[in-house]
Amino acid sequence: MEYYFTDKKNVSNSSLVITGDESKHLLKVLRKSKGEEIYITDGERNLYKTIIAETRKDEIICDITEKLYNINEPEIQVTLCLSLLKNPSRFEFALEKAAELGVHEITPIITHNVINKEQDKQSRWQNIVLSAIKQSQRCYLPKVNHPVNITEALSIAGKNDLKIIADERNIENSISAVEIRRLMTGKRPVYMFIGPEGGFTAEEAEISVKNGFTILNLGERKLRSETAAIALLSIILSK
Repeated sequence: MEYYFTDKKNVSNSSLVITGDESKHLLKVLRKSKGEEIYITDGERNLYKTIIAETRKDEIICDITEKLYNINEPEIQVTLCLSLLKNPSRFEFALEKAAELGVHEITPIITHNVINKEQDKQSRWQNIVLSAIKQSQRCYLPKVNHPVNITEALSIAGKNDLKIIADERNIENSISAVEIRRLMTGKRPVYMFIGPEGGFTAEEAEISVKNGFTILNLGERKLRSETAAIALLSIILSK
């Protein structure tokens, strides 16, 4: 079962309205009709069990029969700071899978080794994430930010957050992926940095350590950026 989406402004105490492309998809593609039961999220952790009460040309009106909150959401908030990649489809694949796995927020970052530094498809990226959370039955819509440079991104994380940066070099005091969980105390937010093709430069890694980040050694095998992001999110968000 897939969830569907409507903006919070379209929700009242007893009913909600689905508009735009979502209503067109439900009516013209899925052939939904009056009396059918569907689940709607507003992306703000609310999930509504509804019955279609009325269908119009450009909207669907639903009666709310039950309201649920924070269903299928992880306790830990993970912000993924993922470098822009040379191949846009690989970057978008990573966004989709990160959303499915339970990421809280995504910030694309521009580093020294990023090839396409002018890439900014924030609206498209947000739609990819929206589709992913509906398919994976999440009720929170992660925000995808506009790209920022690595220096700005490093300053976003809070003082008490767990801050990790993946690097392929075997740097002194680095940790392995299996050691991450011992650093996760309580519901401490996590900021996770993944580099582009070619990884982070030594200077970028050094600056991150000065900003309170822990270097994560990815091991002997060199992983693609999207693979590293998926693997690490799976470790961090697994119960």
